[in-house]
Amino acid sequence: MFRDHRGRPRVVVTGMGLASPLGSEVETFWENLTTGKVATGPITRFRTDGYPTHRAGEVSDIGLTAAAAPDGSLTPRSVRYVSHSASRALGDAGLLHPVDPRRVGMVVGTVMGTRPHLEELRRQGRGTGADRSWDTPGLLADVPAAQFGLRGPRHVVAAGCAAGNTAIATAADCIRSGRADAMVAAGVDELSQAVFQLFTALRALAPDQVRPFDRDRRGMMPSEAGAVLVLESLEHAVARGATVLAELRGYAVAADAHHMTAPHPQGLGMLRCMRDSLEQAGIAPRDVDHVSAHGTGTPANDSLEAACLAEYFGAHGGRPAVSSVKGMLGHSQGGASLLEAIACVLAIQRGRVPGNPTLREADEACADLDMITGAARDMPVRVALSNAFGFGGNTSTVVFSRHAA
Repeated sequence: MFRDHRGRPRVVVTGMGLASPLGSEVETFWENLTTGKVATGPITRFRTDGYPTHRAGEVSDIGLTAAAAPDGSLTPRSVRYVSHSASRALGDAGLLHPVDPRRVGMVVGTVMGTRPHLEELRRQGRGTGADRSWDTPGLLADVPAAQFGLRGPRHVVAAGCAAGNTAIATAADCIRSGRADAMVAAGVDELSQAVFQLFTALRALAPDQVRPFDRDRRGMMPSEAGAVLVLESLEHAVARGATVLAELRGYAVAADAHHMTAPHPQGLGMLRCMRDSLEQAGIAPRDVDHVSAHGTGTPANDSLEAACLAEYFGAHGGRPAVSSVKGMLGHSQGGASLLEAIACVLAIQRGRVPGNPTLREADEACADLDMITGAARDMPVRVALSNAFGFGGNTSTVVFSRHAA
């Protein structure tokens, strides 16, 4: 009961929390996501003179906009996003006060870490004394873990925009290796001018709206978010009477070792992660109901991902429903794949899959795919697969399923 087909401890999801441009409570997020609300809009965080676009996704909920640490320094937004999300997720899981905090740890995935915070301090003429104490990405895990008294394994991982899925995989490994009973898996990044400058230099910014997999897509749009899943061994969850939301069946991380900003032209890392994660899960490709695609809206990424999906699932008799939520949320980097993991868990629970509301005419590479048009599709979801790919050739896939005792 408590071990999978390979004899490893089964890992389940028992809590979720988030801070996103579509809302910072799970129910608000889900309602907005499945009604096709587009959260990107005019940037208020910094001046955008000279950039090809003036839009992005921002977290704007009251209660997340100002906080000072005891030493008087300004707490980074990224830390606040993780703390908020962890609070909600641990509360959801009933683990705000774990029986043995030594057996509960935390992993945070990020792209930029605390760099955007230091950038903001420089613009304010600050960045000396206590404020400089935030100049380390390790604090993204250290501060929330201390806040909630988590004394188990603690890591911060940087894997480009695959960082969120990598955090999930690392957290699950901590549980399967016996080092923890439960783990907080988080992904986070805050909107920053540095990211805007990077994507401007790469000519990757959409001028108005993100349209993943559309034949006229013109680029991506930066965003920000923090999101958390509480993972724990099934045995631990059952012993304490926790509600199981879904099961994490498989995961894989890899690297193309090809180019710093471009994926391998044959999608080797993408294909490997989808194959390895499903093999680990013991699930046939034809049994996957939904794919949450990386789908950034850039011409090269979407064409290649669509081709890899068609190649892999087509060769195995599978035709899952495919969508990318980045048309609504923008690309929140380290937070993106954690948000998408939460969307997968909710799709499994609710029997409703977020769609591609900004998709007008699908790219020809999608001809053999079941692309969801409109805001959402009502359908039973037993298995959902979520892809996340990033600069540096980082690739990752996670697989969730409906929990069966």
